[in-house]
Amino acid sequence: MLVMTARDIRLGIDIASKEAAIRAVGEILISSDSIEPEYVESMLAREKTATTYLGNGLAIPHGRPQDAARIKQTRVAVLQIPKGVEWQNGKIAHLVFGIAAKSDEHIGLLRRLTGIVGDAELAWKLANTTDPEEILTAVATSVDASEPGMEEDTDFIGSEAEIVFSNPRGFHLRPAGKFARAVQAYPGKVTLVVKSREVEADSPSRILNLGIAAGDTIRVRVRGEDETDTLSALAALLEEINNEPQEEEVGAVIPAQWSPEEDPSHRKISLQGTMAAPGLAVAPTWKWVPIELGDRKRAVGDQAAEIASLRNAISTARKQLMALTEGKNINPVQRGLFEAHASLVDDSEIAREAETLIQEGDDALSAWKVVIDSRAHKVEVLDDAHLAQRAVDIRDVGQRVQKILLGVELDPMANLTEPVILIADDLEPSEAAQLKVEKIKGICLKKGSPNAHAAIVSRSLGIPMLVAIGNRLDDLSLGQTVILDASGGRMILDPSKADLESAAAAIQEVGIQRDMDWEHRFEPAILRDGHRVEIVANIGQVSEAHSVIDSGAEGVGLLRTEFLFLDRPHAPDEEEQYLALREMIEALQGLPMIVRTLDIGGDKPVSYLGLSEQDLSFLGLRGFRLSQARPDLATTQLRAIFRAAEHGPIRLMFPMIATPNDFLRAREMTEKVRREVGGKKVELGVMIEVPSAVTMAPELAELADFFSIGTNDLTQYTLAIDRTHPLLAKRADSLHPAVLRLIRDTVKAAHEKGKWVGVCGGLAADPLGALILTGLGIDELSMPPALVPQIKAMLRREETHHLTELANKALRQRDARAVRALRPFA
Repeated sequence: MLVMTARDIRLGIDIASKEAAIRAVGEILISSDSIEPEYVESMLAREKTATTYLGNGLAIPHGRPQDAARIKQTRVAVLQIPKGVEWQNGKIAHLVFGIAAKSDEHIGLLRRLTGIVGDAELAWKLANTTDPEEILTAVATSVDASEPGMEEDTDFIGSEAEIVFSNPRGFHLRPAGKFARAVQAYPGKVTLVVKSREVEADSPSRILNLGIAAGDTIRVRVRGEDETDTLSALAALLEEINNEPQEEEVGAVIPAQWSPEEDPSHRKISLQGTMAAPGLAVAPTWKWVPIELGDRKRAVGDQAAEIASLRNAISTARKQLMALTEGKNINPVQRGLFEAHASLVDDSEIAREAETLIQEGDDALSAWKVVIDSRAHKVEVLDDAHLAQRAVDIRDVGQRVQKILLGVELDPMANLTEPVILIADDLEPSEAAQLKVEKIKGICLKKGSPNAHAAIVSRSLGIPMLVAIGNRLDDLSLGQTVILDASGGRMILDPSKADLESAAAAIQEVGIQRDMDWEHRFEPAILRDGHRVEIVANIGQVSEAHSVIDSGAEGVGLLRTEFLFLDRPHAPDEEEQYLALREMIEALQGLPMIVRTLDIGGDKPVSYLGLSEQDLSFLGLRGFRLSQARPDLATTQLRAIFRAAEHGPIRLMFPMIATPNDFLRAREMTEKVRREVGGKKVELGVMIEVPSAVTMAPELAELADFFSIGTNDLTQYTLAIDRTHPLLAKRADSLHPAVLRLIRDTVKAAHEKGKWVGVCGGLAADPLGALILTGLGIDELSMPPALVPQIKAMLRREETHHLTELANKALRQRDARAVRALRPFA
């Protein structure tokens, strides 16, 4: 329990420096037997890495988390300095609240102090009072008055829904950004009410300030057009956020089991820390030192120039973040973090506040820093400690814009030329999200937390990570080869030759399965009982064709020809298409390639076709429907395909076939072009992606040579969910039993006619999906080339009857969540 009495308050003190003030407030805590003297040094050390100035003359010095053992009891001391003392960059502190807290008992106090910060008159009064009871009363009764419009509207008229929030990770930046983006897409006004506090929900930072934690009740209020539909969609989005996994461990490695060699004659020197990501690494150490921005200056222009500079920096930051989300080599954890940061930098309310300060006389850099510091602090003092940690996201985004304003290099790791173990005081989320496994073999942090974004990213990448090592990390000789045993919570600084050899052997054992998968990638996916599944690749660019063979894929199960038509002012001519297709089929060196005819529309719009938004909708002129509406495009493409087929085995597949008549028309058009070109006959297939095609699958199987199921579109058309909709996309899960039953029916109809069935949608690349699809009788699975070795190896360890049992269990479930909860053979 937090304790503060009148005896803990010293009034009318005249003091010369910040250090003296911290030592003085520390002495008050020592005199009440609340801390050990060493904790004062911890309070001073914290000032070197983070500011504790709140604003309006209040400062809150406190120690580092790793020194909490020096605290005897949670307590607060107050030092009143009427004349003030300079705290940071010219800011003057008049009230110094020294905090000693073993855990998070002080968070409620910090929220009340924020209320004092928002009331300049009250802050001045307390800085000059001669009665300690006035300070005690103000702290006990103050609320955060700095946020206008936080009071609940008790006269609300509109549509309202109530949801209990249950995700233990809290309503942090990523879901706040997702929810705000969804709100921005709707007409009318949307607010959230939590604990009698109400905010408009179109701003991620406003949502964060509510401090929504597990167990809180959220009321969603909608007023304006389409109230009912909007409310229903937003309530569904909140339920999705409730059910999001606590953490995505994409690609995490199996930790190595290792112990150093026993050697009585050699006492090993090691640093102890807390494991944030398991694993073992051997490499030289390299220290990353962040660029300090605090004292940097920039040329300042007039008011209009400063506003323009800020807008340009925000726009540049957003473009950088969006470009990072589209990187080919990042995983979902990294992508989600960049998307969350992009939503925050896009927060128009933050920009407006900064521009207001510029209009009042600040320059762009100072205005931006003031707003970001204020927003970050409001998150830091939230009751939920997990949410409070996310203030680092706000400061990280703020620094990105600051660096752009100052013209500072954003990637300090750009010049690394060899794999290293990265040593740092801490890592910001955006820095961690840019880590590359080929450069960083391990991470050791002086500070940090196992729950921080840096730790989440490290686990997702399989990079071992040790945090909270403390000041001993400062004494490390850089460049020396060390063993980072993150699983054991240590870094060995002077490993023996035997240690290095055994650690290398352990690392090799961890990677042996991955290496074996790669080494055996050319072997077919034959199950233990002899059943074979063909594993092929999806590609959408000429360059990807060259990686198909090396991946172990047995051909191309889907060539998306749209790449030739997108991001250009006009359609490609026959020769351009022919040359691209020829290069691809020749790169496959005799392996077959299934070419899907043009599938424009839906999420792949093309402006130069002169079609309306309705024409290009998911229910419009998609796939073969566009070929019928624009036979000139279809004929040109078919001519190029038949010409390319002279150079290798090509199969032809038509998207958006809804009925047998659709396929008959496609076959007639194809045959006419083939005769004109004088091309050889090729197999013709149907993409099964419309429920009517499943219903008519027995008739289609009589006409087509093969089926290929596009699970992405089949899912959205079956569940009536636009898979690109920000509120609904996650519900478009292809493992829904309704979709699996359609796949079962398709396989049955095809096999009865002696035709084979492949899956070229995203479900084939999902490990659980690949197992269930195999159990349903799918003959071919098509996926990105990089996943081929893993899926092949996984299937080689299975037996058909086990997978059939798994598939039958999946078919009996009620929803996709229940299917994903299945454990094979449980």
